[in-house]
Amino acid sequence: MFFAFVSIGLVVHGPIAHAAVDALQVQRSIDRGIDYLRKTQTQRGGWNEYGNQSCGLSALCTLAWVNAGVSRQDPDMIRAMEYLRAFRPDETYSVALQTLVFCQVGAIEDLPRIRRNVAWLVEQQIGEGQRFEGAWGYGGGRGNGDPSNAQFAVLALGAASERGIEIDSEVFALASQYWKQIQLPGGGWSYGGPTPSGSMTCAGIASMIICGGSLRDAVGIGPASLQCCGGEELDDTVERGLEALSRRFTIEANPGGELLSYFYYLYAVERVGRLSGRRLIGERDWYREGAERLVGLQDDFDGSWRGGGPVESNRDIATSFALLFLAKGKRQVVIGRLEYAQDDADASENAHPTSLQTLVRHVERSWSRELTWQNISARQAGVEDLLQTPVLVIGGREDLKFDAPLLDRMKEYLDQGGTILFDAQAGDGCGDDRVFRQAVETMCSQWYPNSRLESLPPSHPIWFAERFVDPKVLLDDDGQPFDIEGVQACCRTPVFYSRQSLMCRWSYGGPLLRNEDLSPSIQEQVVAGITIGENLVAYATGRELKDKLDAVNQINAASAPDPTRGAIPIAVAALGAGERQVGQAIPHAAAIIRDKLGIEVLAVDQPIALTDESLQRIGVLYMTGQTEFQLDEVARSALKRFIEREGIVVASPICGEAAFANSVVDALQSIMDGQSFEPLPADHPALGTQFGGYDLSRVEIRRPVQGPGARDGNDEAVARKEPVKVSRRVGSPLIETMSTLGVDNVFYSPLDLSCALESQNSIQCPGYSTEDAAKIIAGLILYGLNQ
Repeated sequence: MFFAFVSIGLVVHGPIAHAAVDALQVQRSIDRGIDYLRKTQTQRGGWNEYGNQSCGLSALCTLAWVNAGVSRQDPDMIRAMEYLRAFRPDETYSVALQTLVFCQVGAIEDLPRIRRNVAWLVEQQIGEGQRFEGAWGYGGGRGNGDPSNAQFAVLALGAASERGIEIDSEVFALASQYWKQIQLPGGGWSYGGPTPSGSMTCAGIASMIICGGSLRDAVGIGPASLQCCGGEELDDTVERGLEALSRRFTIEANPGGELLSYFYYLYAVERVGRLSGRRLIGERDWYREGAERLVGLQDDFDGSWRGGGPVESNRDIATSFALLFLAKGKRQVVIGRLEYAQDDADASENAHPTSLQTLVRHVERSWSRELTWQNISARQAGVEDLLQTPVLVIGGREDLKFDAPLLDRMKEYLDQGGTILFDAQAGDGCGDDRVFRQAVETMCSQWYPNSRLESLPPSHPIWFAERFVDPKVLLDDDGQPFDIEGVQACCRTPVFYSRQSLMCRWSYGGPLLRNEDLSPSIQEQVVAGITIGENLVAYATGRELKDKLDAVNQINAASAPDPTRGAIPIAVAALGAGERQVGQAIPHAAAIIRDKLGIEVLAVDQPIALTDESLQRIGVLYMTGQTEFQLDEVARSALKRFIEREGIVVASPICGEAAFANSVVDALQSIMDGQSFEPLPADHPALGTQFGGYDLSRVEIRRPVQGPGARDGNDEAVARKEPVKVSRRVGSPLIETMSTLGVDNVFYSPLDLSCALESQNSIQCPGYSTEDAAKIIAGLILYGLNQ
């Protein structure tokens, strides 16, 4: 037996880690595991095979390499692939693992091999009316059907299906029935006895998810319109399995049996977490805990892992499973769904449970990166949990009865750069969205009192950020185009609203969007919906994603200490030029300066009028906005006196808007008796560490280019269909200055600082990263104070 185990005590070698690990430590651990497998690779390109397997162990090691990031052009990888291609295996484990490798590598030359293996697996499935029907044995009539062979066969067939290989839906239906029949009364699975085990319970859950998804992909549509009502429902088998796993979940050992299969168990845990979209199992962060433990268990000398018994004492096997857990489990999250249902009436919030997984398939292909998605519990989620996903989807048709603490957490998530899509499970024959929309409008009015939901024009990146989609393609029940709406805040749209379900359209987008049963009209709707989903993810992230173990850079602007003597008040000028839309920019800057430099900078909570009385109370005035403005004589005189007593002024246009830029430059130069702004030299003390600030010689300067959002010489939207790209260069900040009595104290940034601090690296924001923007403001303040 290759992966069947006996119940003896777990044996592991090396110290057990208890300290938290970060993404860098995990990557080093992965790199060491990769190097260990290089040392044990044979001259033929494979690894010393396990008994009764032609190429199974070599396929497992190669699969670990591919997922761990070893290049397809790596000479050792080339040798491993040549070795595997020489085999036509007839053992279930070897056939399945070889198929997984070929599907993961994605070489066209391996398609005939994948088809051959799929045909072999289909032929080997135990047929109807036989004992263990729907399962797989060891191959060639050897052994009875068992869940370990069965899970690897399902893994391979699911991977082949995603590669576009057509597989009779009856294969998945039979396999699904097998897993249902052997599920234990408590919801778990075992290898054959009455006691459930962690590894087999994970195998059952993952196999049921794969079978369910493959069956949905294979189902014909039939009618000429989308069928969105009711949606898909996860089989109760999966939910019962997840509940059983959660009750007994531990990362320390394989609970309940097969105790020598610890690393095999961790690989199974990773599949459940990834396929179900769960960051938590039993309220435990399975990946973080597993990564900490594996880093601690790794051999300090050679970088391998080793378990107990005849299988996992083989370091090649244990190391491969460890690498698969670490590498596949750390895939970056691009989108998540908020689970909030309080009762059956809220069931519409999860009407299309496979939609996010399907969308991520297409994003992965577009980006050529392996990514993942998450379900997030509204009951459990704090702001840091929400920030694990850059895009949060909230679906529903009924009223959203969110309590005040959840609304506050969601607003903080938006302020920290998160993006929310409200997806109405309405239209397409499912009724209207009036109740759901009213709830969304109420929330948005609380979050953004000065903005409201508005139709997004063709010049908005939602229509082209990744690929162009014609807004007229999305049709409602009457065959008329419907809009995607949004709330604008600063240089970005943090909240989107679709009054007919995008998630429904995503759920129709099976492998490679080649479902021949889709009618042309539905195909057009599905492609448009998926393209908008891809555009949304690209817009919200700029393709910049955090590693799963990275600490969330949460800016707590509300935690300012009580004012003390020596505190530096900083306020936004009330100009009537749109400055209120960046209400979080200065509090964010103050929070970063306090946290990073220990300097007590206090943000005034409202824009202040330009009067002598108000300006006497602050040390730094921040002038920002988007529109043209004019200062009356009272404001001009008060601002002039503030500057003459060496108060610090920092000015920056929101989104780089020319109307505000021209107004603020003209106003300040006039107040300064005709002085002109001059470029701040790269070696200026404000851009260095002389006064306790930062070395700003290499900040990242970002500019969105191309697409309808690009601007021509007349500042009109250019009607092009290219995707948005963000050009980046590294250098000194673009800052201009004027001086009072020889001291630079009036600063102007033509590139936006407000948007970066408010919107966390928006794709629409020309300027700097969030942290660089705060560092620039800190440097200017420190310089001014020290003069």
